[in-house]
Amino acid sequence: MNERTEQLAQAIGAYFAACDATRERIPLKNGGFEERQIPYTLFGLARAAKMTTEELLKQTRSPRRSARSRLLTDAVQRVAAYTLEHALLGELTYQAALEALRMITGAAKEDGADTTLNVVLEERLSRYAQ
Repeated sequence: MNERTEQLAQAIGAYFAACDATRERIPLKNGGFEERQIPYTLFGLARAAKMTTEELLKQTRSPRRSARSRLLTDAVQRVAAYTLEHALLGELTYQAALEALRMITGAAKEDGADTTLNVVLEERLSRYAQ
Protein backbone atom coordinates (compact mmCIF):
# COMPACT_ATOMS: atom_id res chain seq x y z
CA MET A 1 0.00 0.00 0.00
CA ASN A 2 1.26 3.44 -0.82
CA GLU A 3 1.25 6.28 1.70
CA ARG A 4 -2.00 7.87 0.44
CA THR A 5 -3.85 4.56 0.63
CA GLU A 6 -2.45 3.96 4.11
CA GLN A 7 -3.69 7.40 5.22
CA LEU A 8 -7.11 6.63 3.72
CA ALA A 9 -7.21 3.30 5.59
CA GLN A 10 -6.43 5.12 8.84
CA ALA A 11 -9.12 7.75 8.19
CA ILE A 12 -11.73 5.07 7.43
CA GLY A 13 -10.70 3.06 10.50
CA ALA A 14 -10.95 6.20 12.63
CA TYR A 15 -14.43 6.94 11.24
CA PHE A 16 -15.78 3.50 12.16
CA ALA A 17 -14.05 3.57 15.55
CA ALA A 18 -15.53 6.99 16.32
CA CYS A 19 -19.02 5.76 15.40
CA ASP A 20 -18.59 2.67 17.57
CA ALA A 21 -17.25 4.63 20.54
CA THR A 22 -19.61 7.61 20.38
CA ARG A 23 -23.02 7.59 21.96
CA GLU A 24 -25.75 10.04 21.08
CA ARG A 25 -28.04 11.03 23.95
CA ILE A 26 -31.71 11.10 23.02
CA PRO A 27 -34.09 12.77 25.50
CA LEU A 28 -37.14 10.68 26.39
CA LYS A 29 -40.60 11.98 27.20
CA ASN A 30 -40.30 10.79 30.81
CA GLY A 31 -37.28 13.05 31.37
CA GLY A 32 -34.67 10.31 31.02
CA PHE A 33 -32.21 9.70 28.22
CA GLU A 34 -31.49 6.89 25.81
CA GLU A 35 -28.03 6.44 24.35
CA ARG A 36 -27.53 5.22 20.79
CA GLN A 37 -24.47 4.56 18.71
CA ILE A 38 -23.78 7.13 16.01
CA PRO A 39 -24.78 5.24 12.82
CA TYR A 40 -22.51 4.41 9.94
CA THR A 41 -23.55 6.41 6.89
CA LEU A 42 -22.32 6.79 3.35
CA PHE A 43 -22.06 10.54 3.87
CA GLY A 44 -20.02 10.11 7.06
CA LEU A 45 -17.70 7.68 5.32
CA ALA A 46 -17.26 10.03 2.36
CA ARG A 47 -16.52 12.92 4.70
CA ALA A 48 -13.88 10.85 6.53
CA ALA A 49 -12.32 9.93 3.19
CA LYS A 50 -12.41 13.63 2.13
CA MET A 51 -14.47 12.78 -0.93
CA THR A 52 -17.97 13.36 -2.16
CA THR A 53 -20.32 10.40 -2.08
CA GLU A 54 -20.28 10.38 -5.87
CA GLU A 55 -16.46 10.18 -5.97
CA LEU A 56 -16.43 7.45 -3.35
CA LEU A 57 -19.00 5.29 -5.14
CA LYS A 58 -17.34 5.87 -8.51
CA GLN A 59 -14.07 4.51 -7.13
CA THR A 60 -15.79 1.44 -5.70
CA ARG A 61 -17.27 0.67 -9.12
CA SER A 62 -13.98 1.07 -10.95
CA PRO A 63 -13.02 -1.97 -13.04
CA ARG A 64 -9.44 -1.36 -11.94
CA ARG A 65 -9.09 -3.17 -8.62
CA SER A 66 -6.41 -1.17 -6.86
CA ALA A 67 -5.73 -1.40 -3.13
CA ARG A 68 -7.53 1.93 -2.76
CA SER A 69 -10.69 0.77 -4.56
CA ARG A 70 -10.73 -2.50 -2.55
CA LEU A 71 -10.42 -0.51 0.68
CA LEU A 72 -13.28 1.80 -0.30
CA THR A 73 -15.42 -1.12 -1.47
CA ASP A 74 -14.96 -2.90 1.86
CA ALA A 75 -15.90 0.27 3.75
CA VAL A 76 -19.01 0.87 1.64
CA GLN A 77 -20.06 -2.76 2.10
CA ARG A 78 -19.67 -2.32 5.85
CA VAL A 79 -22.00 0.69 5.75
CA ALA A 80 -24.49 -1.27 3.60
CA ALA A 81 -24.41 -4.25 5.99
CA TYR A 82 -24.94 -1.94 8.96
CA THR A 83 -27.89 -0.28 7.21
CA LEU A 84 -29.50 -3.59 6.33
CA GLU A 85 -28.95 -5.06 9.80
CA HIS A 86 -30.54 -2.06 11.50
CA ALA A 87 -33.45 -2.09 9.05
CA LEU A 88 -34.08 -5.75 9.86
CA LEU A 89 -33.99 -4.93 13.57
CA GLY A 90 -36.71 -2.35 12.97
CA GLU A 91 -34.48 0.60 13.83
CA LEU A 92 -34.95 2.14 10.38
CA THR A 93 -38.10 2.57 8.39
CA TYR A 94 -38.46 0.50 5.26
CA GLN A 95 -38.28 3.64 3.09
CA ALA A 96 -35.15 5.05 4.78
CA ALA A 97 -33.30 1.75 4.49
CA LEU A 98 -34.36 1.27 0.88
CA GLU A 99 -33.22 4.76 -0.12
CA ALA A 100 -29.88 4.33 1.66
CA LEU A 101 -29.24 0.98 0.02
CA ARG A 102 -30.31 2.32 -3.39
CA MET A 103 -27.79 5.10 -3.02
CA ILE A 104 -25.03 2.70 -2.01
CA THR A 105 -25.71 0.24 -4.82
CA GLY A 106 -26.39 2.92 -7.40
CA ALA A 107 -29.80 1.46 -8.22
CA ALA A 108 -31.94 4.18 -9.70
CA LYS A 109 -35.57 4.42 -8.80
CA GLU A 110 -37.41 3.81 -12.03
CA ASP A 111 -39.96 6.43 -13.01
CA GLY A 112 -43.41 5.01 -12.54
CA ALA A 113 -42.11 2.02 -10.61
CA ASP A 114 -44.45 0.52 -8.06
CA THR A 115 -43.23 1.52 -4.60
CA THR A 116 -45.96 -0.16 -2.59
CA LEU A 117 -45.43 -3.00 -0.18
CA ASN A 118 -48.09 -5.71 -0.20
CA VAL A 119 -48.48 -7.96 2.83
CA VAL A 120 -50.28 -11.23 2.26
CA LEU A 121 -51.78 -12.95 5.28
CA GLU A 122 -52.86 -16.53 5.64
CA GLU A 123 -56.63 -16.94 5.35
CA ARG A 124 -57.02 -17.60 9.09
CA LEU A 125 -55.25 -14.32 9.90
CA SER A 126 -57.13 -12.13 7.44
CA ARG A 127 -59.59 -11.02 10.12
CA TYR A 128 -56.76 -9.00 11.74
CA ALA A 129 -56.23 -6.99 8.54
CA GLN A 130 -59.61 -5.29 8.73
